[in-house]
Amino acid sequence: MLKQLCTSANVGRVLRFCCIGVLNTAIAFCLYLLFSAVMSLYLANTLSWSVACLFSYFMNRAWTFRAADTGFSPLAKFVVVNLCSLGLGLITMYVFLSLGSGRIGSYVFSLPITLAASYLGYRFWSFKNVNGRN
Repeated sequence: MLKQLCTSANVGRVLRFCCIGVLNTAIAFCLYLLFSAVMSLYLANTLSWSVACLFSYFMNRAWTFRAADTGFSPLAKFVVVNLCSLGLGLITMYVFLSLGSGRIGSYVFSLPITLAASYLGYRFWSFKNVNGRN
């Protein structure tokens, strides 16, 4: 797996993933700030994540991974990866909130963990058929 991650083709893919990730994170974070002012932090994170998830799916499928996969299967796999990432993010937020990092700090500190988990899940499972590769 490490050899596959270090190829030149994958470097461009990682850069595209990061660009989409910045946009996706900005969308999710702005919505999180808006929602967390009027509801629980966990519900705010879940709702903001849901909206950003839709954006992320379409952009990552079309631009980042240029996946040939179509139909329900890649979407279902994408949702599973994101649900796992959401769960991991909520657990991470809980830990950082317990350590006193506050609503913004706990969100920011959870990002690197969920970013890595999401990329690996997308790359090796959700969008398995990338540029004709199985």
